[in-house]
Amino acid sequence: MELSGRFLRWVFFTLGLVLAGGFDRLAISVAVGEDLRARRTSMVIAAGWCFQLDTHDQGERELWFADESDRSAWRSVEVPRAWDTYDESLRGYEGIAWYAVSFNASPAARQGISNLTFGRVMYHSRVWLNGEFLGEHIDGYLPFSFDITHKLRNSENHLVLRVDNRPRIDWMPAAKEIEWVQYGGILQPVRLETRPELSITNLAVHGVPQGAGAKIECVVDLEAPTEATDVRLKFEVEGVSHPPAFLDLTLRAGGAAQRRISLSTEEIVPWSPETPTLYTLVVTLEKAGHAVDQVRTPFGVRSIATHGRRLLLNGKPLLIRGVNRYDEFGLFGPNPPLELVETELRLMKQAGVNLIRTHYPQAPEFLTLCDRLGLLLLEELPINWWGMEWFGKEGVVQNESILEQALPMLRRMIHRDRNHPCVIIWSMANESKTDNEVGIRVMRSLIRKARELDPTRLVTFVTAPGTIQEHRAYEEADLVAFNLYPGSLGPPLAHHTDQLEERARKPAAAMILEHLSAFPGQPMLVSEFGAMGFPGQHGQVPATEEFQAAYLETLWQAISGIEELSGGVVWSWADYHHRRQFRALGAFGAFGLVTIDRRPKLALRTMSRLFGGEIRE
Repeated sequence: MELSGRFLRWVFFTLGLVLAGGFDRLAISVAVGEDLRARRTSMVIAAGWCFQLDTHDQGERELWFADESDRSAWRSVEVPRAWDTYDESLRGYEGIAWYAVSFNASPAARQGISNLTFGRVMYHSRVWLNGEFLGEHIDGYLPFSFDITHKLRNSENHLVLRVDNRPRIDWMPAAKEIEWVQYGGILQPVRLETRPELSITNLAVHGVPQGAGAKIECVVDLEAPTEATDVRLKFEVEGVSHPPAFLDLTLRAGGAAQRRISLSTEEIVPWSPETPTLYTLVVTLEKAGHAVDQVRTPFGVRSIATHGRRLLLNGKPLLIRGVNRYDEFGLFGPNPPLELVETELRLMKQAGVNLIRTHYPQAPEFLTLCDRLGLLLLEELPINWWGMEWFGKEGVVQNESILEQALPMLRRMIHRDRNHPCVIIWSMANESKTDNEVGIRVMRSLIRKARELDPTRLVTFVTAPGTIQEHRAYEEADLVAFNLYPGSLGPPLAHHTDQLEERARKPAAAMILEHLSAFPGQPMLVSEFGAMGFPGQHGQVPATEEFQAAYLETLWQAISGIEELSGGVVWSWADYHHRRQFRALGAFGAFGLVTIDRRPKLALRTMSRLFGGEIRE
């Protein structure tokens, strides 16, 4: 972002000192200056991985993790990559498999604090290093790490993982019926990360417009070595000519500390979909006049709020023109090349889309692209169809033990992604049974925790088509979000396009008005609406491209015709595979505006016209 000629004057008006507590470490960019390079390193462990199925769950009994275990017959594989894409025979495999790799650590990695960090592994991971068990992790969507400072060898190191992607009812998405494919394996990079003993462990920043300038809140977490230490923190904006600000403090021996600071600027450009202006906050940790650590994080200055029925972005009304998206891209599964993802997001922008909703946390690189391109994000915990019995699956037990999985995942999601200006809404669940006592209590608990962790964004959850009066946790949410499929999935079904007025638009409008009356004074969002359209199928009957396009236009007429609504989100941006065991609508979800490999369908041109985009007929 070009900032030359723009004068920023930083005025520090609040300085708070708070002991560390309650904040997880975030992934943060590291300094690359020569004086700091040897102190903080990050090495992706990408080469030399091998892979073995364990269909009889015998690996642990036979000590496959041991250094001396014979892995000569294991298959060489690429990491990160879903095991479903290694061979067609593995597509949809749900079970146990093992990974192993050998690597050499640099001298720097053996001099500071070293961590093995896994970006994403689906779903239950057990990890060994040099035959020693490091621990396990249950969560297929967010990063985890192990401190291996005193476990690295000077020679070759051996890393082994046992990965199990079989779903369990007490794990996310906490349902007996799961729609999306839970692609197995190591899905994001594995890194050996090193930082100095005296270091910054977290940097969080949030900026909101204030007149022509901005108010910026920063939280810095630090760790000290064994002795008490006097240090200085330096704050500056990279590439902008203005004096840095300093903070002097003493860290207790062997302790952790957290420092909060508020600063203001005289002039800054707010971040929005139209002007996705990004800045970079750089914080340097100095001791005795020398830089010992440095972290930097891009950030945007923007506000998101509500006023009556309105959503306000930077104080101006926001009408959401959104799409839902799974992170699945043709033969690549969840791991397409980043350049293809950028091309996809640029196509969304061209079509007039301003928001993406996801059913689970996305890769940091995806969020960074949304920041840079100006796409808003509604990011959701993967609680999906919890407690529902739509498909003849009897005996679903609901209880508050789901919070044992949901609360830690919520904390990790917010703490990892809260520096991204694209994220404006946290959602706690999708189409779950949140209209009974247990569901209401769980939603209230998650909403309160989300607001405690991040009071700067909106919080909601999403309900299935139907009445919403009994979902009383909405009373504590910032907005009401509900899905709408009359005539498409909800009876009476429309069998031809000439029935869409009576069986889709009118019921949709009536349902929206009913929901508005149930929760007066709150913003409302139609978080899903859509119909299937199989590519290459034509005509005026369901599952054709023409029917899908006509249905979407009919529903958008109902949504945009009610001024009190805050917009709608199409289900979905792209076609996708259903989980192999999901058979309610066949093995393929043809709800996309584009195909699974991102070729446009008729529906894309239709929604582009309705969204005010530039894609022509």
